[in-house]
Amino acid sequence: MTTPTDTVDKGSAFNVDLTREPDKYDGCFDGVVLPPPGSEERVKLEKKLKRKLDSTILPVVVIMYILNYLDRNNIAAAKLGTMVQDLQLTSTQYSTCVSILFVSYICMQIPSNLMLAKIGHPNIYLPSIMLLWGVMSCLVAVVHSYGPLVVLRLVIGALEAGFYPGVIFYLSCWYTRLELAKRSAIFILGSYLSGAFSGLISYGVMQNLEGVHGLAAWRWLFIIEGVATFGFSLVAIPVLPSLPASTRWLSREERLLGVVRLLEDIKVTEEHAGAGAGGELEKNVDKKITTADRHTKRDRVINFFQIMFCIAGTASINTVFPTIVESLGYDRPRTLLLTAPPWLLCALTSFLNSLHSDRAGERYWHMVWGPVFSSIGFAIGLATDKVAPRYVAIMILLQIYNSWAVGYAWITNTINQPPMKRAAAIALINIGFNVPNIFMPYLFSSNASPRFYAGFSVCLVFAFSSVIGSTILRAQLVRLNKKLGNGEVVDGMDGRTGFRFLY
Repeated sequence: MTTPTDTVDKGSAFNVDLTREPDKYDGCFDGVVLPPPGSEERVKLEKKLKRKLDSTILPVVVIMYILNYLDRNNIAAAKLGTMVQDLQLTSTQYSTCVSILFVSYICMQIPSNLMLAKIGHPNIYLPSIMLLWGVMSCLVAVVHSYGPLVVLRLVIGALEAGFYPGVIFYLSCWYTRLELAKRSAIFILGSYLSGAFSGLISYGVMQNLEGVHGLAAWRWLFIIEGVATFGFSLVAIPVLPSLPASTRWLSREERLLGVVRLLEDIKVTEEHAGAGAGGELEKNVDKKITTADRHTKRDRVINFFQIMFCIAGTASINTVFPTIVESLGYDRPRTLLLTAPPWLLCALTSFLNSLHSDRAGERYWHMVWGPVFSSIGFAIGLATDKVAPRYVAIMILLQIYNSWAVGYAWITNTINQPPMKRAAAIALINIGFNVPNIFMPYLFSSNASPRFYAGFSVCLVFAFSSVIGSTILRAQLVRLNKKLGNGEVVDGMDGRTGFRFLY
């Protein structure tokens, strides 16, 4: 099998080892030679490849995420209808129905992501679990008591568990470190747009479908959104590409480029990563990682877990957001409409923040300003329940989500190989992002309205703690980059290759 020879830095040869997965690569790229990195031909080829990927992957995963969030959080909109009365739910039972989804969601995070990494066909795996949770969402429309609703929410959580970390892992298999934040932000736009669409869709359904065919409007909400999810999953399967080496609608040159440019991005070579006989790259990288390196990597995973846990503690208001807006004292139709503007503002600021983060090659400052603004919103919410300042607070509460996309890009930039371990780390950290969703709904029950002293206070503490955690992580990465600058090996990465952690 032939392999292309490129140039990483002027005067240094780079032989791409594609023999680490012989069943996948053997014979696939014989005779294919790529232009050297940095050349005009290579730049044009990469732009062409990224245009194909962006126009195919991103629209599909954004729509999938919109539907994912609609199915997860439509219970909050249903509460503003007659769901609580029809099912005779107490305040505690309703909060349990909201939070129980995240119990199974958390338990299935790592198994689902490891399964995806093992199967290696995200274009089939991700739409398949989407199809199943769409069916379960539809079934919510036929429940008549608390027990079946709890069971269905548990099943939906288990099925949705693999979607978000699976897509982040999927994107990291196609895009380089400096391309991830923007693509992650575009993907995550789906959740913000879902928050806006949810209010508008719920308004239309609640106003026009009450009693149609003998069904309450909230039941139509679950049917319509569940059927939309089911239908789009069937569209996504043939449209989404698989992994770089196995996407047949790309040319052989583009497939090879998809593989090679990620190897170039982390600067892993035979010379510097110690690839030996058999070319088992990942095993040789592991051999280069010292005990101290493993400790620092573990510390970073724990640090990211703490940061994302605190961001989640603040961002978990998404599950009760209509209840918070309801505290303004308006009727149901106006409440549903007023939920849309804060999400639209959040979508705009988050995208611009992540786009600038990629262009600047910086993560820390783009990570911390969102929690600061959210803290101001929670402080205003604690100080007054007057309509004007309260709605100003509501408009900026969601700015915590500016840290979400940048945070996951930062994770994949910092814990970047091997793929199986990266998948497990992303899933583990995503667990931290979802644990607060289990208990936060109890702090925002209708009985706590309109001031929500406990909920707002806890969110304020979480937002401040995420800033502290991000600061600690930045200091750690500064120290590791100094080691790399001195030519030391960190996580199997040789500082002489030019590799540095982003912060």
